[in-house]
Amino acid sequence: MKKDIPKITEPDEANRFKGLLRSSIDSQEFADMTANCYSRSTNLAMSKDWRTFNEFCQLHSHPSLPATEATLLEFIEHTIQAKKYSSVRRYLVTISVVHYLFDYKDPTRSRQVGLVMNQLKIASYTKVKQTTPFTSEHLAELHKLLSSSDEKKDCRDLAIYFLLYECALKRRDLKSLAAEDIVQNDDGYSVTIDDRQYRLSEYGGDSIQRWLNFVPYSVLFRAIDRHGNISDSPLDDSSIHRVLKRASQLLSLDDTLSFSSQSGRVGAVQELSREGLKIREIQEFGRWASPAMPLQYSGKTSLSEEQKSLFKTKKNHD
Repeated sequence: MKKDIPKITEPDEANRFKGLLRSSIDSQEFADMTANCYSRSTNLAMSKDWRTFNEFCQLHSHPSLPATEATLLEFIEHTIQAKKYSSVRRYLVTISVVHYLFDYKDPTRSRQVGLVMNQLKIASYTKVKQTTPFTSEHLAELHKLLSSSDEKKDCRDLAIYFLLYECALKRRDLKSLAAEDIVQNDDGYSVTIDDRQYRLSEYGGDSIQRWLNFVPYSVLFRAIDRHGNISDSPLDDSSIHRVLKRASQLLSLDDTLSFSSQSGRVGAVQELSREGLKIREIQEFGRWASPAMPLQYSGKTSLSEEQKSLFKTKKNHD
């Protein structure tokens, strides 16, 4: 993260940047201080992170530059109450970079800070919130809202929602699907994923057909700009995130219940489990290498953890 940034050794320049850091440095000033070694978005994020740390220090009458190990531990304890482990770790990277630039002792490298961060990292694994399941009820409501629309975006998104649920799609599957993977026969439409065929429901087939009218070949799901032009490139992760966020908004879900790229797989597992399928059958349906995630999604947490351990051991031996 530090890259090959030149340290600031000229006294007047060092004092100027220290003054900015102790007041309210902005992204352009942070870029100047780091010799433009970072992108615009990174400078924006790092300057904001530093201001957060500096404001904490001012509020508690601690020096922010140089900062002590005790100050950093207090900052971590305060921040973790509202932020995730990854956010706290990002703050520490910024603090480390700033101390490096002025050749100060780096408080993030202290043994105690390392121990605390390791404990938080372990704790964060046990706090991972299972994604909101995307259910058949959600799908039915979205079908009611979008099926009568001829807008390209509505047709595309509804087709995505059906495939996410009915085929237990991963994000990677969604991006790599081609129109040629969709086959129509006497029984309706089916989708081929990793050499496995999934028969779509009548409504799922209808939604796919409406979208295939716009993209009859090659990459199946693509970006659509504000003017309704369809891109030749597949959807990227941010586009998929927006499609799923739109589903949450259309259904008026609370922010804490928004969908993720795993929501369709979770909903499919729970529905198949209610239908009486065995975990091994669900594993095969969702193309999992281990039964660990089907067990977790179906609420069998302890069995899931056992399978995760077995799978990790097996991979290490391989």
